[in-house]
Amino acid sequence: MCGIAGRFHPNYLPADPLWHVRADALLLHRGPDGAGHFVDDRCELVHRRLALIDLTPSGDQPMINEDGSVYIVFNGEIYNYKGLRADLIERGHIFRSTSDTEVLVHLYEEYGADMVGLLRGMFAFAVYDLRKRCLVLARDRFGIKPLYYAIHNHQWVFASEIKAILALSDFTPTLDRQACYDYLGLGYVPEPLTGFTEICALPRATVLVVNSEGHQSRSFYQPKAQIQIDLSLSDAVECVSEVLLRSVSNQTVADVPVAALLSGGIDSSLVVAAYCRATNNLPNTFNVRFPDQHYDETDIADAVSRYYQTRHRTIDLETWTITPEAVVKLLGHFDQPFADTSLIPMHWVSKSIREQGFICTLSGDGGDEVFGGYNSFWRVNTLTQLMKLPHWFQQGAAFLGRSLTHWTRDSGRQIAKAIQLAQAGQVDSAVLLAGLANYLDEHQKRELVIPSATEYLQTIYRHFDGYQPPGATDLEELSLRLTENLFAVGLPSDMLRKVDMMSMLASIEVRVPMLDEDVVFQGLRLAHHLKTNGHIGKLVLRSLAGRWMPPQVSAHPKHGFEIPLDMMVNQHFHEMLADLLLAPTARIQAFLNIPLVERWLWLFKQSHQGKRIGTISRAGLYQRIFMILSLELWLRDHQLSW
Repeated sequence: MCGIAGRFHPNYLPADPLWHVRADALLLHRGPDGAGHFVDDRCELVHRRLALIDLTPSGDQPMINEDGSVYIVFNGEIYNYKGLRADLIERGHIFRSTSDTEVLVHLYEEYGADMVGLLRGMFAFAVYDLRKRCLVLARDRFGIKPLYYAIHNHQWVFASEIKAILALSDFTPTLDRQACYDYLGLGYVPEPLTGFTEICALPRATVLVVNSEGHQSRSFYQPKAQIQIDLSLSDAVECVSEVLLRSVSNQTVADVPVAALLSGGIDSSLVVAAYCRATNNLPNTFNVRFPDQHYDETDIADAVSRYYQTRHRTIDLETWTITPEAVVKLLGHFDQPFADTSLIPMHWVSKSIREQGFICTLSGDGGDEVFGGYNSFWRVNTLTQLMKLPHWFQQGAAFLGRSLTHWTRDSGRQIAKAIQLAQAGQVDSAVLLAGLANYLDEHQKRELVIPSATEYLQTIYRHFDGYQPPGATDLEELSLRLTENLFAVGLPSDMLRKVDMMSMLASIEVRVPMLDEDVVFQGLRLAHHLKTNGHIGKLVLRSLAGRWMPPQVSAHPKHGFEIPLDMMVNQHFHEMLADLLLAPTARIQAFLNIPLVERWLWLFKQSHQGKRIGTISRAGLYQRIFMILSLELWLRDHQLSW
């Protein structure tokens, strides 16, 4: 696990003698165990090392082949590297280290850019081929590891984090209005966009080759749901248990101790159970305790820990304060607007793990996408039924929902939104799928952004692969598209981005066994009724939990890794919000509906005092505040204007 950066020009690299120093310093947190640098007249490579496999200097990067014709910088872990290494040795390759990085060097010699199809793991890497005068960039199947790039002064510049690209001399990026408009609905910028016009994320499962003739990119994998309709629940559980044990066993391979995050949810609990069963080891486990029982899952985490006798530590957030300074620092680290509030506990637990002496941990991330854990999966059961109802009935139900909003906020709002999504889905299911992912829908975004600022901007629907009627009421098809869209949009752009950025800020590696290729394959063949019964999700994982763990674990309802933000901020935080967002110098003043923002701030302060907060849900309210705050801070940090 590392930080990488580089510059490449197929003919002659522009001079920027101090860029590598700046990039190295900016990526230090990703690799405090060592630094590496290479430069010639066409390419410059920077590497920061977090040493987990082959801790000796022989694992240092940039790594080179025997004749000096191939260089590589690599971020991630290749879990099948030992098998690949044995095959390469049979083919005559000679190794000087035991690292997985050197396997990549020899794989490139043998297969070129096609090597990516052989890799199992999480990775982002760059290969510099001196003979072919080319640069090869690649990223893993699901986007676990990040990689960004830009073209500046005819050179290709890449890095694990955008901040290293911004360190280029004479590079002044501009705001991507479309990306930021998308952000205001989703709470994150969907890849391959970033907040900057000139900088892109290399898409997941993509290989990009740059040479003197130009550049070419191709995708080497697409997660396609191929439903096996006759698969029974018991057979599915058997298959998943087998591949999960193998995945966890592979991902505990390291030359340092490997811990595990134990949030109390089904996914992380199963990963811990598989860890104990597959390795016969008792791992060190960690969870976060929240000051609001609605968010806290410590009791479940403790039950799993006692059952498997893990060495468990609970991080008590009652002793932590969400200060304005802490929030500003974390949001600024992302280099682009990002508003998933769970970034805060993700960093806290990562920081605590590092302080306990661990630099590698397993997590349960990816289980919701693979096995139908989000409430959107069981909501589609209701939505497909609503789409079949007569129009007059839908209209009446929508009116009832709006009326109830003033009396029973949650129920009324949910009824009204369900009818709205059902009606949209009858026209184009992409609208429905986007509605299940959005924090703000297109109508709410138009209320927030002044009309002159939205000219020529597209809706978010283009990111969601829907289908047209008459299939719009087909539950199985809708579930399939929901799964594939989660892999395409939310997983790489939100969930995995948050985990990588916050864990690497604390200089630890987080591995995700639920996103092993074989585990994902099992999830992608599940029929909808094996994901949810319309009330709870992840039926296969819950059944497996019933076999492996105490009963309260499998019966425990889903909790997101969220925080009660309104309970965890103080008066200083509210003062900061007003100073930043309502000041005449606020950059959002130029394009947002400031009276609406002002009302949200007032409601947020009221909710902190335990008062009624109107028709917006509690979580929806502080999500809006966090989203606007992140955008304003980012605009200020980078001197950008709409």
